[in-house]
Amino acid sequence: MEESGQEERYNTFQDYSFNYGIYKQIQGNIGPDIDSFPNSVLGNQKEHIMPITKDCLRLRRYLMDFGSKKKCQSKNCCQYIKYMLNGNIRNYYHSNNSIFEIYKSYMSHDSNHDIKNICEDEINDIGAEKYEKSEKLYNMYDICEFFISNERPTSSCSYATLCATAYNRIISDYPNIDDIQFCKALKDFKLVLKMSESTPTRNCNSNISESLLHSYECDQLLEKSAQVTETLSQQTEMLGTKEVSGRPSDPQRDEMEEISEVNSISPNSFDATLPITLFSSGIGVLSILLSFYKFTPIGHWLRLRTKGFKGISEHLGAEEYQMQQQNSEYDERNVEYNQYNIAYNSL
Repeated sequence: MEESGQEERYNTFQDYSFNYGIYKQIQGNIGPDIDSFPNSVLGNQKEHIMPITKDCLRLRRYLMDFGSKKKCQSKNCCQYIKYMLNGNIRNYYHSNNSIFEIYKSYMSHDSNHDIKNICEDEINDIGAEKYEKSEKLYNMYDICEFFISNERPTSSCSYATLCATAYNRIISDYPNIDDIQFCKALKDFKLVLKMSESTPTRNCNSNISESLLHSYECDQLLEKSAQVTETLSQQTEMLGTKEVSGRPSDPQRDEMEEISEVNSISPNSFDATLPITLFSSGIGVLSILLSFYKFTPIGHWLRLRTKGFKGISEHLGAEEYQMQQQNSEYDERNVEYNQYNIAYNSL
């Protein structure tokens, strides 16, 4: 499937009519420029010197009429002049493609600073197939111009017939068409013809819509092209949204990050949390044990031993007994706590 860029577009009927008018206007106005032509650009060319010189001068005049690359692109002017130069080389210069280098050398000459970079990179051989399609398309435009302009209403029927025949011949010549740009040009021109239809008269039917052949191959190509364009547009829109959010879009990476956020557990955080959890649990268990320790058999034994210590203290000396009495009140308050600590530490 062949699809070219903007510079490879075929001229629409409107663009062709505009560019053709410019070229016809300047075609015979190059006489004063011949003496200023830089012969150095001809190089070793020995044949067709004057026709090639005139081609160069017409090319310059044609591009100067547009004045800028932007205006030229809006009318697809490079494609038209490239078609014209390809025709000259094929029809008059024995398909000597080296002449394209003369055209390009002339456009880049210092004397032509006002036309540099407009079409210099686009002046080349378009190939036999592309030239043939362009020739048939533009010949059809010329034939249908009489019907579309409708300058002679009395002849509209014959013009309509000639126009429809030219259109149908192209559809028949390319049953397996695979050129999207060519299909676009045919589709656009078919709409122009429908808009140019006049009211049927008693003598003939100048409405040619029903007589035009339909190319299903073109329909399929254009449908596929539209789907591709829509897909690319959606992808570009998604990419722009991601870039606005702060980083380029990566669908696979985004999906993996979403899964990671849901399911991931950090080993480091787990290792750090486990000891803290065990320690907290141990403290809680010890607190409970301390609270109930005095109600266990060991706690009861400790209380009995405390009473035994009190009995022994009665036989102490008077001085010791007095001291013991002074401290007995303190001992009684703390004996259980002290004896508990002794028993606990001995475990």
